[in-house]
Amino acid sequence: MNRQHHRPAGQPGQASAPPSLFRQQAISLYRAGRHQDALQTCRQALALAPKQADLLALAGLIAMELRQVEEAAGFYEAAVAAKRDFAEAHYNLGIALTELGRTEEAVAAYRRAAKLRPDLLPIHNNLGNALQSLGRWEGAEQAYRRGLALDPDNAELQRNLGIVLQASGKIDEALAACRRAVALKPGWSLAQSTLANLLVETGAPREVVAACDAWLAQCPGTIEAIGLKSVALDELGERAAARYLVDLDRFVRVLHFERPPAGYASMRDFNAALAQHALAHPTLTLPAESDPRYHCPTLRITGEFLAEPKGPAAALEAMMNEAVSDYIAGISAQDREHPYLANPPRRWRLTSWAAVLDRQGSLDPHIHYDGYVSGVYYCQMPTEIGSPGESEAGWFELGRLPKRVGSAAAPEIRAIRPREGMMILFPSYFYHRTVPFEAAEPRISIAFDAAPLG
Repeated sequence: MNRQHHRPAGQPGQASAPPSLFRQQAISLYRAGRHQDALQTCRQALALAPKQADLLALAGLIAMELRQVEEAAGFYEAAVAAKRDFAEAHYNLGIALTELGRTEEAVAAYRRAAKLRPDLLPIHNNLGNALQSLGRWEGAEQAYRRGLALDPDNAELQRNLGIVLQASGKIDEALAACRRAVALKPGWSLAQSTLANLLVETGAPREVVAACDAWLAQCPGTIEAIGLKSVALDELGERAAARYLVDLDRFVRVLHFERPPAGYASMRDFNAALAQHALAHPTLTLPAESDPRYHCPTLRITGEFLAEPKGPAAALEAMMNEAVSDYIAGISAQDREHPYLANPPRRWRLTSWAAVLDRQGSLDPHIHYDGYVSGVYYCQMPTEIGSPGESEAGWFELGRLPKRVGSAAAPEIRAIRPREGMMILFPSYFYHRTVPFEAAEPRISIAFDAAPLG
């Protein structure tokens, strides 16, 4: 999404009045990276000359870069009120309004900018994006096509056009646009993803495999490409090839922690502290049914579990990092020809969340394409789930595909009985779920992803 602001240029010597001097000083401060001082200088100048459109636009630019979006929108609104034909200010106002969630107003601002400067390509792209977010597919298509009339070789516009054509049911045209985006920018993983997922939706598994192979050739080790290819191979009935990518024995690690971290008398004390931290976490909530994290009405999920104050999560974070490091080192030494092992990360960023299933429920099969390694740690398990000889209710299961993507054949799966103090690690493209259960106590787990940093 192109949100590059138009930057008002300074014109030294244009005037000698105090507002002009303030403006030149603000530009100098801005160019020196002193954005707060530059914005304050703009405010001083505007106190003397509140209707100077260029100065208002400069103040809006600086406020946006300082993430003071509400104030930036106010500056841009004043700028276009002072100078109705100020196309760049209308455009920048649209960006600010979009970030504020005022999308209808943003569309109006972009339309005014497009009328004034139909030759400015980013206006059409942003207008299309705003209309797309409102579900106005036809208007978005028109905006993207106007942009492509200016630059037919713009990969971003081609991809965006493909998305709205798909939403409009114009699948053949959507495929053509997505293929064009990939051809223009083959190393752009986002375009490759859009094309591959569109092919998945059209029910063309052979083409999905070909698209993912081309994607992996350009972007080796891409988790989503490996995952989509494995699903397509499964759908084609090519089980050996699918199993090579989703090897449930080779790539799944189960760790049992017997020794507590420093500061805890036992693993029982540590797990109890984690459970209490999860239950008291200020972000613990039941996601809305429209939220991708929603699975069932008894599942509550936290935001970032490793955020401050970390409490016992700090010790768990150290355990996660050590486990991920050992996991990557272990699997990378095996076979660098495997797509998953082609580009293992040397550095990663952990993101984590607690999942509380309140005495019953399940998690549907899902994947985490933002990670390289994913995992889960169990800090509280109902007695029923841990009892030998019971069913697999409440177990952690890998390999089962969602109904919307699964083949008719029975999947190859691996079920693991969770226990307190257990950590399970696996590639982020492995589908996994919690088997439905009923129990007398909550089931509390801490999930995490290790996202590559390079």
